[in-house]
Amino acid sequence: MTKSVITRACAVLAIVATLGFTHHSHEHNELCAGFVPENDMKIPVGLFNVGGISEEQFNDVLTRLERLYKEDIERKGDRLKINRLWNDPTVNASAQRSGNTQILNMYGGLARHPATNIEGFALVACHELGHHNGGAPKIRSMWGNAWATNEGGSDYFATMKCLRRFFAEDDNAAILKDLDLDPVADAACEAQFPDEQDRLICLRTSLAGQSVANLFQDLRKEQTPPNFGTPDKSVVSKTNDNHPATQCRLDTYFAGMICVAKESEAVSDTDYKEGSCYAPRDAAGFRPRCWFAPPTN
Repeated sequence: MTKSVITRACAVLAIVATLGFTHHSHEHNELCAGFVPENDMKIPVGLFNVGGISEEQFNDVLTRLERLYKEDIERKGDRLKINRLWNDPTVNASAQRSGNTQILNMYGGLARHPATNIEGFALVACHELGHHNGGAPKIRSMWGNAWATNEGGSDYFATMKCLRRFFAEDDNAAILKDLDLDPVADAACEAQFPDEQDRLICLRTSLAGQSVANLFQDLRKEQTPPNFGTPDKSVVSKTNDNHPATQCRLDTYFAGMICVAKESEAVSDTDYKEGSCYAPRDAAGFRPRCWFAPPTN
């Protein structure tokens, strides 16, 4: 298998002893791709920059995420380890698994990027957590389905499940007061959620999705800005496990945030419908067809 094929398949980077993947072995399985496309941007500590979040905010987000999911992860027989790499200038994030340890690598360079706000950084952390806990669809490889939820699925989990739990602890009305909210997101959140708190969390999640989409646009040097009113109309014939296009990823954040499935409804590693929205049952909130092709069997 060539290096390019390994990258596309997102296969493991290292395998020791045998090809068997068990919690008792010492394999170090890492996702081939980070949260954003591979890039050479570096944002070191102390670089004058407008935007981004502080080291305190960086740690606060990760501390809360760790606290909110610790028990869930331990019930699965796993443990969570978050590598807080504030001094690393890398503009990215990644997830990996070692035995029964779920590892998140969170880099300071991404946190310092001008497009990153607290909401966006929380979404990135939720995405990486989603690789471990986001359910189907899983990344496919020559050995079958891997442990990791694919890129689009991790995006969907981030806004449909993780950010709802994360933002539930905040005074979202106060945070959103006087902000210029996207009218498409505003209308969709109001239509989907009659409960005020659910609606506010939906709106706050729209800030996260737009922040991250703006980050993608900058790193990919794209001229067309992504927004909620211009959905990607492409339709895949086979589920794309890799990073979808910028607008498609924003569409996925949008779908997750307006899905009416409850945060408490668990997702499944084998059935993509469990705990989520899907067509034709749901009119909105299902995984976008720009990366997801529903199984036919």
